[in-house]
Amino acid sequence: MQVFRLAAADLRRDWALSLCQAFSLAAVLTPLLVLAGLHQGVLGQLTEALRTNPAMREIAPRVTGTNRFTEAWIGETRERPDVSFIVGDARFTAATVAARRADHADEAGVIATLVPTAAADPLRSSEAWADGADTVVLSAQAAQQIGSTPGDRLSLRVPRQRDGVDEGQDLAVTVASILPSGRMENRRTILASEKLIFWVQRYRDGYAVPELGWQGSPPPSDAVYFERFRMYARQIDDVGGLVDWLKGQGIEPVSRIEDIAPVQALDRGLSVVLLIVAAFTASGFVVAVAATQWSAVQRKRRELALLALIGYRNGFLIGMALVQALMLGIAGIVVSLLLFGGAANSIDRVFAHYQRLTGPACALGITDIGIATAVTLVLMLVASAAAAWQIGRIEPAEMLRDE
Repeated sequence: MQVFRLAAADLRRDWALSLCQAFSLAAVLTPLLVLAGLHQGVLGQLTEALRTNPAMREIAPRVTGTNRFTEAWIGETRERPDVSFIVGDARFTAATVAARRADHADEAGVIATLVPTAAADPLRSSEAWADGADTVVLSAQAAQQIGSTPGDRLSLRVPRQRDGVDEGQDLAVTVASILPSGRMENRRTILASEKLIFWVQRYRDGYAVPELGWQGSPPPSDAVYFERFRMYARQIDDVGGLVDWLKGQGIEPVSRIEDIAPVQALDRGLSVVLLIVAAFTASGFVVAVAATQWSAVQRKRRELALLALIGYRNGFLIGMALVQALMLGIAGIVVSLLLFGGAANSIDRVFAHYQRLTGPACALGITDIGIATAVTLVLMLVASAAAAWQIGRIEPAEMLRDE
């Protein structure tokens, strides 16, 4: 404990110099904390919003009328490590149905689009899902316009005309759940099993669907294929690679890469800026602290020699210098955190009108503050090493003789 008392007493004696050193450290550290806070706050929230929004990872082929995606191709694509979900999809015109509640037989029905799904659909969280050909999941807009709630029975009218004869069929399904707002927002869609989507397309093409008891021409014997697919990348960083891969296969994809790329570029750019600023700051900080500590030892050579002469060993004196460095580092960190708090509050007020932010615009977590504190203290010790080495070379008798 004596080393702490002597170190603190020495800092109190030179309180003006100690205060300047603490504020000098804070002046260096605070801008770094603000940059890191913006990276975690504004940019972190934008990136997290992209990562948690399944729509950002969705990829579909552009409608050309010539696409042919076989079940084998879809199965192989599903095995790719950068693909989290893919199902075959019918062409848009073949997936349009008129939906109404089963107890409202007099209504014409709401025009909606069937969208294929499966148990691993990224849109699914904990709600019940479409299972088999008799259950569906509605988007919020579709549920509102149909007037449906989970558990309701719906009638889906699948239209078809051949030779002027109306051959439309009604399919009874149960609403398993309704998507929360924000998922398939502003889309009038009905999520149904991939198999049901395929059956509806075949029926619209004039073929029979024995599984549903619908009459028509004999189904073709060639391999099953889809004209579209519904795919999700495993993470937003995989979207660009999947888009390039599809283009390489002659498939023109539709994705949200235009929304993802700018945020990713900003994230990488700010990370590089942080690293560059941190590198220059750390090097300048080490040089400045080393010079300050060195000059402090030069000023106190007589006092240190007296302490050595009355019995304090070199290890004690070196430890006192290192303890002083840690004390100054802690003081500088406290000041910088106070200044960072004021700056963060000002930045939050500037971004208060930005509705895409759900939290503070400039913020640091406990882990980030802990890392910054640890790195600062290590740099203080490194910078004080030269001064500590100089203390070990002081010869008390020679110093006192010179005096």
